[in-house]
Amino acid sequence: MAGGTIIRKVGETNLVECDTWQVYTDDFEAWAGEHSLFTADGGTSVGEPKDPPPAGKYFVKGWWTDVNDKPIKEATVGSTIRFHIQTQGVKNGEKIDFIVYDQDYFSFNDKLVVKNKNKEINKITVQNNRGYIEWVTGEECLKLLEETFEGDEIELFIKCQYKNETIDLPAMESDYLALYEKEVLITVIIELPHSKETGWGAKGLAGHTGMAIGNKYFDYGPDYDLNNNGTPNIYKSGEIVPINEKEYDVDFNNDGDKDDIVNINENTLSFKNTLGRPWWGEMIAKREGIEANSVTLHQAIEFIKLDWKKYGTSIYGEVHKIEFYVKESEANKMLKWWENRYRHLKIYSVYPWKGEQCTTTVKTAIQEAFPFYKGINWIGKTTQKPSGLLNDLKNFISTSKQHKNEKVRITKIKEEANDWQP
Repeated sequence: MAGGTIIRKVGETNLVECDTWQVYTDDFEAWAGEHSLFTADGGTSVGEPKDPPPAGKYFVKGWWTDVNDKPIKEATVGSTIRFHIQTQGVKNGEKIDFIVYDQDYFSFNDKLVVKNKNKEINKITVQNNRGYIEWVTGEECLKLLEETFEGDEIELFIKCQYKNETIDLPAMESDYLALYEKEVLITVIIELPHSKETGWGAKGLAGHTGMAIGNKYFDYGPDYDLNNNGTPNIYKSGEIVPINEKEYDVDFNNDGDKDDIVNINENTLSFKNTLGRPWWGEMIAKREGIEANSVTLHQAIEFIKLDWKKYGTSIYGEVHKIEFYVKESEANKMLKWWENRYRHLKIYSVYPWKGEQCTTTVKTAIQEAFPFYKGINWIGKTTQKPSGLLNDLKNFISTSKQHKNEKVRITKIKEEANDWQP
């Protein structure tokens, strides 16, 4: 940070008119109607600020940069950062001891262990009175964020020691590094049942719910036709299909383990009791020639926009897109849940005590990041329908630092079809 002073000396009235002006300071506030008026007891001396004096006997200054040596005051967890020092009177090859701390205004400053290639580093080698350390911020920073309960960021400075001098750098607190998590966009897609639906369809079975974590799309639905792999078909072939219990993590034959290959008769399957699968996910994957776990949000949106009758998508209800931002650690909890569900597809059922369905899977994945005790973005236990989830999500807020407390953005991306009849 540059230093220096501006001195004003005014006898009676000092008036300066200008189109532009610069102020060198960390904090500056001014209010004006038509003009900014500044008064002083003396005069005004204006000029380029001087460099600040050395921070100590051996230390001139310290500053944070990115990996390209561009000065920074903030960074996201996972990025590569550097801390530079400039010294005086330190011989080439001499080492500076350092410890990275998170500034804590209400308690003791928290130490941050810095590692490079899994080895702790705590010294900076000086060459030509300059040196720096570099590391990739990671798990140690996330732990500090969680342990200190400091909210969205930690503020890093370095305690440096050489011979008998110990000093905190950067010299000014305003130059400490604000470190916070990356943000991830969560997108929930909800198809509401068509207004002409009746019976189970009107209750929610005809609608659907899916979600994307970043650009990775996930959803869940019933597998009525076990051999069809990707196209919904409520007409059963009557075939006996071998099913691996491990794949679904279900003890189908009730023998006390999940290690068997069991035979399932398709005629016994219904929306009240069947096997689960990615619903739109498998249909999209079949069209794209990829695996269901590789489907992207963009591919899902393009699939939804297709004419339901011409392309056989069965998406003829009104579709909404709900967007909000979360911290990367929160997104990772949702992602882990979905990856596990795709490995073990479980049982699909409209009855929650028998299995899962599209809305409850999306709800459960979200609550991995927002359990009840957090007090935000909670979805009620009774929510089972797409319409109920849409109503709950209207109260959601973003939790990332970059979009903190912003309300969700809801967009209707498809009108219900006017050529569909029950």
